[in-house]
Amino acid sequence: MASRRKPGPILQPVLQPVLQPMPVAITALVLLTALGWGVMFAEAVSMGSGAAAFLEALCAPADILGARSTAEMLSRLGIAIGMWVAMSVAMMLPTASLLIVGFADRVENEVADRRRAASPLALAAGYLAIWVIVAIVAATAQAFISAALSGIALPPATATILAGAIIGAAGFYQFSPLKRACLVTIRHPFAEEREAALTSNTAAFRLGLRQGVLCVGCCWAMMGLLVVLGAMNILWMAIFAVIMAAEKMVDSQRLPNLIGVVMILAGAALSVSAVGLAPLRDAIGL
Repeated sequence: MASRRKPGPILQPVLQPVLQPMPVAITALVLLTALGWGVMFAEAVSMGSGAAAFLEALCAPADILGARSTAEMLSRLGIAIGMWVAMSVAMMLPTASLLIVGFADRVENEVADRRRAASPLALAAGYLAIWVIVAIVAATAQAFISAALSGIALPPATATILAGAIIGAAGFYQFSPLKRACLVTIRHPFAEEREAALTSNTAAFRLGLRQGVLCVGCCWAMMGLLVVLGAMNILWMAIFAVIMAAEKMVDSQRLPNLIGVVMILAGAALSVSAVGLAPLRDAIGL
């Protein structure tokens, strides 16, 4: 009985170009980002119609107080976590596109033996693992904080002043040493452990973890701003995703500084709008 020919040698010439690091990296970035935005868009469409769907508040706190059982509470919390994960993938993975694509390019150009080459998927997995953890913690904290504050209603003027202060605080964070240090390291990810990361999936995963932590340190204020101000809709998410990606891709401190100034001025203007100019004039004796 004749033995069957193995498909490997036949398919290898066809699959080899497709399975190179660069096509794998780009395909993963496109598919995962599209999946994240697709989940959020589907949720928005289920809540509203037409252009209004882009302004529907997503990633709302899980209503754990209304749950009739522990199972229902965990189910609601799980759905909220799922939306947070989708949002994190949609917004934060594109900001790491230069990291992942740059990693794939270095693997292709600097690792001669493809059997020893690390996969860009290991790097992406490490990066996303950090944001999945953030999503779980954020969704859980959001649900319990919302439940604890459910009986508290702030006067509109007070709420507006606080919102302005939060925007201003996020703007001042743009000038902090931590923000600058995170951005510098994010923009030059291969300065340390470069060779090991290119030839070991474990090292590449660790590099992804490190870059994910740095990304959280860089972007937590803007992400928190979306949550606190209730601006978790597709329009504002897309705007902030572009801003955060631009900060990482432009190798200059001018852009983060400009964003900080704009946020400080916007926060001040919002707070002043709640009380008007007359009290400020009285306070400074004008």
